[in-house]
Amino acid sequence: LETIGPPVTSVRGNCDSNFEWPLIVDLKRNGVRFRLVHIPPERAPENIDVLLHGHTHLPRNERREGVLFLNPGCVTRPNRGAPASVANLEIAADGKLRWRMIALR
Repeated sequence: LETIGPPVTSVRGNCDSNFEWPLIVDLKRNGVRFRLVHIPPERAPENIDVLLHGHTHLPRNERREGVLFLNPGCVTRPNRGAPASVANLEIAADGKLRWRMIALR
C-alpha cells in the first residue's frame, strides 16, 4: 500500500493475524476526529466524529448517536447483493466532509 501513493494508515482485520497493524487508530484531520477500526462497535464511541470501518463488506453512510459511520464496501467480496465498491473521502480545510461511493463493475 505504501508504494501506491500518499501515506496509508491501516488497521488489522479479523483475517490479518500475520500483520502487526493496530486494532484501532484515532486521527484528527482539519478538526475532525476519526476512528479507524475493522469491526464496527455496536454503540458509537465517545469523542469521535467519524468512524471508518470494514468487516461487513457493505457500503455504509449512517449517522448514529452523533457519529458518522462510514464503510467503503468491498472490492473483492461484496455482501448481500451490494455492488463491488470503493469510496473517496475528502476533508476540506474547514472540516467539511465529502464522501463519495464508487460502484465498480
